[in-house]
Amino acid sequence: MFTAISAFDRGYKVTFIENATGTGNTDETYEMQGLEKFVGKVLQWSNVIEVLDYEEYVEEYKAENTI
Repeated sequence: MFTAISAFDRGYKVTFIENATGTGNTDETYEMQGLEKFVGKVLQWSNVIEVLDYEEYVEEYKAENTI
């Protein structure tokens, strides 16, 4: 998440793949159920960072006519 925000701040177009990110800890560690979904939702609400699941990313950015 922090890398995505930093990249946007430096002028890059950012796509955050929600189900390809995570933490080494659990929801219980942070005492916040659904933490990973929350992070993706906040980035999505920003309207400056594109948030997709992996399948959506593949469909959106698949290369045509590749070997």
